[in-house]
Amino acid sequence: MTLDLDLGPSKAKLARAREHAEALKREATKRIGQETTHAVEFSPIDPQTGWCSITLIPQKIEEPRLQVILGDVIHNLRCALDYLIPPLIAASNAKLSTTHEFPIKLGEGDYAAKVGSKIVAKGKGPLRHVVHGLSVVEAWQPYNAKGDPETDPLWGVHRFSNADKHRQLATFGLVPLGRFEIKWDSGIKVEDDIVEEINDWEVDHDIPVGRIRFDPPYVTNLRAVGRVKLDIRFITPRFGKENKLALKLASVDGVVDHVAKVVDSFRDL
Repeated sequence: MTLDLDLGPSKAKLARAREHAEALKREATKRIGQETTHAVEFSPIDPQTGWCSITLIPQKIEEPRLQVILGDVIHNLRCALDYLIPPLIAASNAKLSTTHEFPIKLGEGDYAAKVGSKIVAKGKGPLRHVVHGLSVVEAWQPYNAKGDPETDPLWGVHRFSNADKHRQLATFGLVPLGRFEIKWDSGIKVEDDIVEEINDWEVDHDIPVGRIRFDPPYVTNLRAVGRVKLDIRFITPRFGKENKLALKLASVDGVVDHVAKVVDSFRDL
């Protein structure tokens, strides 16, 4: 016999999260089409070594609308998770309190100390008095995921939700991917060192993307040609012991799908 938990509220929040995710993609695509996002700057060629540094200068984007929409996505995903707890409380014949929530912990030790185990909830933890579904909640914790637990979608929901609710909007940036073509009219290139993908970056800061060396150290009409492919990312900065975390626009749908799987996993309890 199953508990027949009412997952309707969680499903409704998931549906709203998908609507916001679609709006985010539409508006982000429109924004990229309207903005001149980067300029390429070449340093003077070093007369001794022949090296020339290449830097991307991002255009500062003042309006935080995309970050606000992302916050709407994350808010609804966090609610979809938390709305799983009242049905578990009801099934356990317990009383719901303001401190009950769906726990998301990065470390197994932290979960054990603050939440409990697969079979017993801590008496003062976020699942106190819950006797059903504990193993399911524990199984979805980021520390059980393959690879780096900080890349787990639930950890992203936790980090972005806390920042958006209590501290600040996520920052928004357009990160260049791959190589753009560099041309010149005269001069001899002997080597280059171009970054393939930029991972460690700060929004609104100049981005060093590599260098190129000429021998002899002379070139005319050095220039970048073509459009740089851009990857949209949102950043929530380091807070306390929690590291800075990035979320790609292309990954937002995957985060929504992951939370949907979490919700669906409670159907057969």
